[in-house]
Amino acid sequence: MRVHRSALIVAAGIFVALWACNAEAIPAFSRKYQTGCSTCHALYPKLNYFGKAFRNNGYRFPRGEDGTATKIPPVLMGADAYRDLFPKALWPSDIPGGFPASIRGISRVRYYEDARTTTFEFPHEFELLTGGTLGDSFSFFGELEIENENNENELGMDLSLQYDPRPGLHVRFGQVVPHPISDHLRLTAAHYSAYDTRTTPSSVTLTAPNPNGSTATLSMRGSTEQDRWRFRSGQAGIEVWGARNGPNDRGGLTWALGLVNGQGVIDANDHKDVFGRVAYKFGGYGELGGGELPQDLEFWRDDSIKVGFFTYTGKSLNVYDAATTVVTGLPGTGLTTVSADSLIENEFTVVGGEFDWWYKDMNVFGLYMRQNDDDPRGTGETIDTDAWFVEGNYTVYPWLVGIVRYGQTSQDFQIRKDPVTQKFFIPGVAFLVRANIKFTLEAQARLDDPGKGSNLYLVGIDWAF
Repeated sequence: MRVHRSALIVAAGIFVALWACNAEAIPAFSRKYQTGCSTCHALYPKLNYFGKAFRNNGYRFPRGEDGTATKIPPVLMGADAYRDLFPKALWPSDIPGGFPASIRGISRVRYYEDARTTTFEFPHEFELLTGGTLGDSFSFFGELEIENENNENELGMDLSLQYDPRPGLHVRFGQVVPHPISDHLRLTAAHYSAYDTRTTPSSVTLTAPNPNGSTATLSMRGSTEQDRWRFRSGQAGIEVWGARNGPNDRGGLTWALGLVNGQGVIDANDHKDVFGRVAYKFGGYGELGGGELPQDLEFWRDDSIKVGFFTYTGKSLNVYDAATTVVTGLPGTGLTTVSADSLIENEFTVVGGEFDWWYKDMNVFGLYMRQNDDDPRGTGETIDTDAWFVEGNYTVYPWLVGIVRYGQTSQDFQIRKDPVTQKFFIPGVAFLVRANIKFTLEAQARLDDPGKGSNLYLVGIDWAF
């Protein structure tokens, strides 16, 4: 009866959300160019062939057509003649003609199999997004995010300024993404499993002498205030990246080199992490645009295959602190506070490969990565992690996409017994009820023995304007 009641609640939530309102507004780039989301997205936030070329050109239309495509003219900041007077005059620029901001709201209905409970996360996340160009050689992108986490609001922000000296060459300052398949562009609530690997613990057991002498030591749980490193997370740093078309303006090369903090906006140590990636796309629309466009009604199609390689090397530093109150024979209250701390420094490397195959209405993509940590838990023990996933998307209609993902994460401990391989299975379907209102029906299942019986069933509601 509980399962049936939960199903009815979920169905009622879908019905109400479908008919409650019809959003009229459109996001910032759509306003600037007076075009729909499908120009750049297969099913938002997933990019199609043109959206990738738009990004690779520094958030500009390919082939120098940005001026023609722009429907809301920018506000000029200085005449073009000032270029000839430089350095005795300011170099001219412009700012977006309209306010370059968009709002995105994400709500979720969750049913937990193990606890047999249904939860309304209304909302789960609220985002203020901004993006655009500043003159002919700078662009920007930013996000202010408020997310509900265990009934508490967490605030996050990303912001970057990008120098675009020419199409296909960019220098990005601010938030950069080392991973080759951006977790922000996924269609599901579930993260790509390969990015969930964290070998550094969130807490460790610390010991300290007991002042009352009744036992030799005290044991207490110490937690860290540092940002534990995770591959899927964005990083504060500098990235030089670019793209170029292949022969006959089809496919082409993309590459990136970056230098990042690794942990937080204020680095946790004096060591900078380094990453790099390179990929080549065979066939399909050019990475910088050009070539023959697919039909407008089939904006998601781009028959092509891309293969790539990536690497990341860094050092994490985590300080663990703990304190407890114990009875002591000292004068006064008879109580005292005992503190303990520990520092764990870990050097690690990540190497891997990716692929992205588009054929008619189907897109299959995935990656494999191997991470080596030399001492992630402060025990002198190395840990090797293998993680991979493959996802298939099938476009049934322009507004309806089926999703299936399978992934595994395995760890190899130098001394201890290896844990059971985690096996993730994510089936789902995403559909648009309007061009900027999306629903997702999704299951998050663990197929390994420790994870069985703890499946999660989810309805996602995602809207933007």
